[in-house]
Formats: sequence, C-alpha cells, structure tokens
Amino acid sequence: MFGVLRFAMEKFQVLVIGGGPAGSAAAYAAAKAGVQVLLLERGHEVGSKTVSGGLLYTHVLRGLYGDFWAEEDPPFERWISRYVLGFLGDSSATLIDHYDTSFGEPPYNGVSVLRNKLDKWLAQKAQEAGAMIVTGTRVDELLEENGRVKGIISGGDQIEADVTVVCDGINSLLTKKKGFRSEWAGSTLGIGVKQVIELPTGKLEERFLLSGLEGVEYTFLGRPKGAEGGAFLYTNKQSLSLGVILNMQSAVENNLDISMVTEDFKSHPFIEKLIAEGTLVEYSACLVAEGGLDMVPRLFGDGFLVAGSAAGFVLNNGFNLRGMDFAVGSGRIAGEVAAKAVKTGDTSSRVLGEYTHLLENSFVLKHLRRYKNYPKFFANRRLYDAYPEVINSFLHEMYSVDGGDRGHLLSVLRRNLEGKASLYSLIKDAWDAARNL
Repeated sequence: MFGVLRFAMEKFQVLVIGGGPAGSAAAYAAAKAGVQVLLLERGHEVGSKTVSGGLLYTHVLRGLYGDFWAEEDPPFERWISRYVLGFLGDSSATLIDHYDTSFGEPPYNGVSVLRNKLDKWLAQKAQEAGAMIVTGTRVDELLEENGRVKGIISGGDQIEADVTVVCDGINSLLTKKKGFRSEWAGSTLGIGVKQVIELPTGKLEERFLLSGLEGVEYTFLGRPKGAEGGAFLYTNKQSLSLGVILNMQSAVENNLDISMVTEDFKSHPFIEKLIAEGTLVEYSACLVAEGGLDMVPRLFGDGFLVAGSAAGFVLNNGFNLRGMDFAVGSGRIAGEVAAKAVKTGDTSSRVLGEYTHLLENSFVLKHLRRYKNYPKFFANRRLYDAYPEVINSFLHEMYSVDGGDRGHLLSVLRRNLEGKASLYSLIKDAWDAARNL
C-alpha cells in the first residue's frame, strides 16, 4: 500500500473512491474486465472505518464470486437459519419465529458478518483480480475540467482517471459538492447504534438453540419507545451484535438520546436474558438511509458513476434491511460499465448512462421501485407504540385464566385497542402493509 503521492503523476483507467462493499465490487468487476484500476480508501486499512457488521444476503456474492462459502476461511460469522420478528411491551415480548433448515445449506440465504473482516476479503478479491489499493487517503474533491470529472484531488495532489466511481458512503460529500444531491432531510435518515457483546464459550449455541454455524436474526418493534425506529439482534460466531435504528427527525422531535435508547432496549426483560454474562467489546454508530427510491440522486455524469450507499441504495421492507447486497450489486454494475466505456474510448454521460439502465433491470432499482412506498408506511406511529403494546396486552389477556369471562376474541381485541387505535385503523394499516411491503 503506497501513499497517494506515488500516483500523482499517473493516469488510471478506472479510479474507485471507497473500500466498502460497493467500492471493492466495482474495483473487482472493472479489473476482471481487464482495465487498470486504482481504489482509494481513507482508513488506515480497508475495513477500519466501517461499523461492526450486519446481515448480508448472499445472492449477490454468488453471482460475482461463485461458491464463496467453499473457501477455507470465508469472511462470514453464521448462516442465518432462523428469522424472528418481535414485538416488545414494557415487560413482555411476542415473537414470530421462522426456522428453515434450507437457509443453513449451500448456497445459503443470508449470513451475519463483521464488516472489518468482510471488507478486507472483498478488497483482497479486487487485488487478486488486478486492482491496486491505496489506504490512508482522503479524497477532498473531484478533479473536473469543463464539467467532466477527470479524477480526484487529495491534499493538493491530483490523480487522473478516465472514469471515477464514487462509493464514499451515505454521507457522500463528493456527490453533494458535485450538486448531484441536496442535503438529505432528517425524516429520510436514521441513526444506527450497534454493540458487539461477547458471550462465554458455548453460551451462544445453548441460549439460541444453534448447532454448528447456524445463526439467528431478531428484529423488534416496540423499542425504541415513543419514536419511529426499531431494534435488532443477531448472532456471530462468539458474540452478539445488537442495537437500535432511530429516525433522526423523530429523535429530535421527541428529545431522545440514542445511547439512552440503546440501553433501554438492552434492559428489556427479554433482551436481558439473551445478553446475560456478555461483555461489551465494540460500540459503533452510523447513518442509515430511510428515504427509499426518493433518496437516489443522479447516478452518472461525464467521467463518473455513483454506487452503494452514496447513491442511497438501502431498503427496509420490514422483513429485510438491505444495504450490503445493494452495495455489491450496484458496485459490480458500475465497475462493468466503467470498464466497457474505457474500452470503447467514450466515457461521456451518454455511454455511462447505461449504468442506470442496467440498474433498472437489476434487483437494485427493481426492488427499490417495488417497495417505493415503504418510507410512508413506516412513518405510521401506530407501528411503534400502539401495535406492539396491543399485541402483548391482547395475548396476555387471552392466555390469562382467572375464572372470569373475558369474552370472545373480537371483544378482547376491541378492549385492548381502546385508546390506542381503532379497529378501522388496524384493518387499514394491515391492508397498507399487504400492498406496500
């Protein structure tokens, strides 16, 4: 790994900014296509600037890297074979628990990952394909001439490139400086906090009923309390990753402190049991895109492309929070389009515009369009306060036997909805969920 000054007098065919999943996928795809690629990462090493991890859906890796799971040391923690949706009351929890053995068999559905390890693996793949990677390099701005991007400027040094692929993350200063997007509103952003808690050997398998490298993912409504957001927990090899995602505007309006909200989640009676005897080993925070399709900026111009979370490619449909597979998918397409443009000798927006066309025909924009109304649906406050409480109080009453007459199901439901939501709003919200998720 060399300093950027080493390349200040050189010109590359494709230059990639950012060593996350999108950047490494772009560098890999372009290098595999036979062009000269330089990837710049501002961290002292690839993976050092990322948060602790997440759930990665593997379909996109199979398409790009083949049978990745067969490698001697794949960069994954556990194959997720259980998906649990939880509704938290003050002292209760209701779970919808789905277990499927096929999810724990090749080619697998989703895996838990720690980003530091995953990002290094993806970067190594790019290097093996022929890309050059330089770390410890902050890109200050894009190098432009007559409206065309011709590379980057870093600390006064310049590196020229035929095509520059911008993958600098959700808080992309480069796309803002370029004028491709405005400042995102607080209602379209979430604040995510994640903690990694290490458990004693054997406790994780015992507590979560896991064998081998089976894993489980939980998503929760009902925490954070009093605001738009949710919580999560998933298993790694020897640890748990857990945390909350809180809508930024909702946090401000309700005067909530994200660290206090996280501790409130951890202190819930159900969660306390899952993390008992654990030791906190990592804490991280990041922004999360929540605006869906409306957040996507202009994605190409003369001499450059935008991919990954810098392009707003994040989707939450209630069952799946997806960002990394969108990053790898869009990065791959960006790398392939960049290489093709370089080979034709035309890197204008007319040619690079094929990127958007290919995205429209890929799962990335197809799925963002399919669920384009999800941000509006998840702005419904009843999802976060009324319904988790109603579900738990309703089931509490249904399971309680004290000799009294509770009445039929409908009367119990009406009684528990009273003061929280109407039966009409429940039916309407269920219909909206069926149409939009």
